[in-house]
Amino acid sequence: MEKQTLDIKNTASNVALSKKAEKLVVDLVKSSHSVYRKEINHWQQARMAKNSLQHPRHYLLQRVYRDAMLDTHLTAVIENRILRIQNKRFVITDQNGVTIPEKTQLITKKWFSDLVRYALESVHFEYSLIQFIKEGNEIVAVKNIDREHVNPDACTVVKNVSDDSGLDITAFPNDLALVKLYEGGGLLEKAVPLTILKRHSWASWDEFEQIFGMPIRIAKIGSMSDSVKNEVASWLESMGTASYGVFPNFAEIDIKEANNRDAFNVFMKKIETVDAQLSVLINGQTMTVQDGSSHSQASVHQKTQDEISEADLKGFLYWANDVLAPILRNLGYAIAENESIGVERVTDPIEKMKTDEKIMTHSGYRLSKDYLERVYGVELEELPEPHKPNPTQKDQDEKKN
Repeated sequence: MEKQTLDIKNTASNVALSKKAEKLVVDLVKSSHSVYRKEINHWQQARMAKNSLQHPRHYLLQRVYRDAMLDTHLTAVIENRILRIQNKRFVITDQNGVTIPEKTQLITKKWFSDLVRYALESVHFEYSLIQFIKEGNEIVAVKNIDREHVNPDACTVVKNVSDDSGLDITAFPNDLALVKLYEGGGLLEKAVPLTILKRHSWASWDEFEQIFGMPIRIAKIGSMSDSVKNEVASWLESMGTASYGVFPNFAEIDIKEANNRDAFNVFMKKIETVDAQLSVLINGQTMTVQDGSSHSQASVHQKTQDEISEADLKGFLYWANDVLAPILRNLGYAIAENESIGVERVTDPIEKMKTDEKIMTHSGYRLSKDYLERVYGVELEELPEPHKPNPTQKDQDEKKN
């Protein structure tokens, strides 16, 4: 790895650097991921490794995060938060905030939509490292580098997760971009213990169902012979869920039913509470993904969610204009220094028409054709001249009347 770093420093060509970066990133050694479920002690050890002052390690925590994302509710609320930003229409604007349609087409691409998703994932996973795949100087795709191989503190990419040194991210400013929209750890660091406790409840509930969900069949036999016990055991096993069986006279069958019918509430309430806490952690509220109690309360919860989305959007736009826009300019994209990446603000067309009508009525100005086409997304044509009958035809019509 040291030799590779020296080669990078001694290489003058940006094209050569790009190819070298792509090769090194593609050739990363994939770690063998454990299929065992993570527990609280794994989460604690991973946090200690991440916060180490001498040799911080992030890959253990990322493995815990991957395990936590198997939780369906956590996946749903995170996906909801990301999509609220990813589904917006991003545009290129001039210094006055006016959309430039022909330049907006430069980012109306799949790679940009993927980039938005990877950037928003950093809110939850703490960071993302995005690699730009190019054909010539045009971006055709982006990749999210496996976070286990990224050390955001040292700004390096390592081939083996246990390595101390690796590829310097800053040596490839037009190929690799580190995203961290918020300072501190990702939200998954707080979500992991909740998902582990929830999984324990699911397992306990499943065990409770197996023990108490079906009547217990007890066979009392009068012989201590192993062959007799094995024979009766095979009969019980072959009964399955059926409620009948054939036994010898010396076997007595006793059916025991569970008296506690609502013990499942212990597990259900815990699972519901964990889901509610995950909703509060990710979206700041619960009612937009769970049942609400009233319209007024739901409106307050919706406002809280909108505030979080607005903060996410601002964070992404700051990063996009401070990091992404210079990369695009370096690659030759026609984006001027006084132009920026923004988002199209959608307003109610009825209210917009009322506002435009007041402007034309009271200001003494009229709206241009270009403005109307751009704002309302329509194509306007001049009205045809009204048909004027010739004088002879007009006189004849009057005589008839």
